[in-house]
Amino acid sequence: MPNATTTIDQLIQSNVGRTVSSRAVASQAILMVIVSFGTIFVFNILRPRNKVIYEPKVKYHTGAQKPPAISDSPLGWVSPILHYHEADLVDKIGLDAIAFLRFLRMLRWLFTAIAVLVCATLIPVNLTYNLKHYQNSSTTPDILSMLTVSNMYGTDLLFVHIVVTYGITALVMAFVYVHWKNMVRLRQNWFRSPEYQQSFYARTLIVLRVPRALQSDEGIRAIFESVQVPYPTTSVHIGRNVGKLPELTEYHNETVRELEQVLVRYLKGGRIAKERPMIRLGGFMGCCGGQKKDAIDFYTAKLHRTEAAVEEYRYQIDKRKAENYGFASMAAVPYAHIVANMLKDKRPKGTIVTLAPNPKD
Repeated sequence: MPNATTTIDQLIQSNVGRTVSSRAVASQAILMVIVSFGTIFVFNILRPRNKVIYEPKVKYHTGAQKPPAISDSPLGWVSPILHYHEADLVDKIGLDAIAFLRFLRMLRWLFTAIAVLVCATLIPVNLTYNLKHYQNSSTTPDILSMLTVSNMYGTDLLFVHIVVTYGITALVMAFVYVHWKNMVRLRQNWFRSPEYQQSFYARTLIVLRVPRALQSDEGIRAIFESVQVPYPTTSVHIGRNVGKLPELTEYHNETVRELEQVLVRYLKGGRIAKERPMIRLGGFMGCCGGQKKDAIDFYTAKLHRTEAAVEEYRYQIDKRKAENYGFASMAAVPYAHIVANMLKDKRPKGTIVTLAPNPKD
């Protein structure tokens, strides 16, 4: 213990009197300000021109979930931040996005509160002590060092720092508790919302780690029958190896986009063009040789072929290899929640039963 005490004392003594370079802090602050304003400037240039990236929900929304439009002006994004509330956006951007935004808001106000607490207590204490005792220091500290605890040693004023440390801990706990309570409220409101109540995934349970002997629709049903759940399942499905279905679906979606681009050019401005768009097949770099075909007819036929391939693949999905997960649907959302809570720690037949996630997640 004496050796450890001596080592700690040496570490403390080595830091006593150490000064902070004002120029280094000033240069770092200036650099951060320049980087911050540069980032905002570039963002204001890119945002109006790349709305698919910065405002994807505006274009790719479902039903009446379109978020509010944002002005293309340089500061048009500021107004929605100030005027729109979580209750207005939860059904448009989802609960996960709201949780992320609330977490950022919590950090902002938490660090603001910590800064106010420290600046109101520790800086006056440090400055008062250093102004009174800097004549006894081996080095003349600069103004930044006088605001810190680096030159305070062997004084009862260090208890102020300990108290403030506990105060910071209390602030963190208080902020986390308040925002946690608000998130619980938002989550409950989301569960009560018409969108969630009417969604299919909300009344569906996912079953994980299904044993090989139970990897069938009948096996999933047997798992629920073995624990005698209070509400029967309306449908059960074992997961299947989808194979190339995702690639086929993406190929189909790409074909739809290609056809849309051709139709946009053909029907530009609401008027039909004089000539139908053409496409060159088999040429050199798309400009020499090959065969020219009607683009609309070509992509329409391609779309029909991909749709038929996707439908045929889906029709044969039940014949493909079963996976170790499955799904079970209930008649109502409350039934699914009750059964999920009931089976949370039971592990029926070695499986894990929980609420199914949103397919879009």
